[in-house]
Amino acid sequence: MKKTFSLIFITALCISLASCIDQPDYLFDEAKQIEFETAVRTAPAPGFIFPVVATTRTAGAINLQINLIGSQLKSPEDITVSVDTSGSSLLTANITRAVEGKHFNLNGGKVTLKADTSFVNYRLNILNSGAEAGKQALIVLKLEGTSSLKAAENYRRVGYRINLQ
Repeated sequence: MKKTFSLIFITALCISLASCIDQPDYLFDEAKQIEFETAVRTAPAPGFIFPVVATTRTAGAINLQINLIGSQLKSPEDITVSVDTSGSSLLTANITRAVEGKHFNLNGGKVTLKADTSFVNYRLNILNSGAEAGKQALIVLKLEGTSSLKAAENYRRVGYRINLQ
């Protein structure tokens, strides 16, 4: 009897305490940020805070999703994608820095995030520069922040290692 009473008392206590927990809805609305989806979903390269994704010289167009973190914008915003020189320690005798116009094309390096949307696709073109046995080219892309959008520090870069074979 004493055991049953204790069990009922503990159950009632747990239920009453659990019902008092307030579950507020948090809305991340302070600082709007942008990030590469690939950087979020792919593990960083060893020793770096950004991933390096392998691709081939015949890959053609690669769509990179850029996410908006925070509430959606009321007006369109232009986002700049540039080439970053970080990752120089990844360069070796077989891995060289990719050259725009030879290995890739940034398509102007701009994309517009439309109002009332949470992401936009940016198109990177990998150019077929011809076969080079045992060679690879590295490009690291970086999101540039604007006055109203900050680039998320850990997810603003993504690298592509282009196999030139």
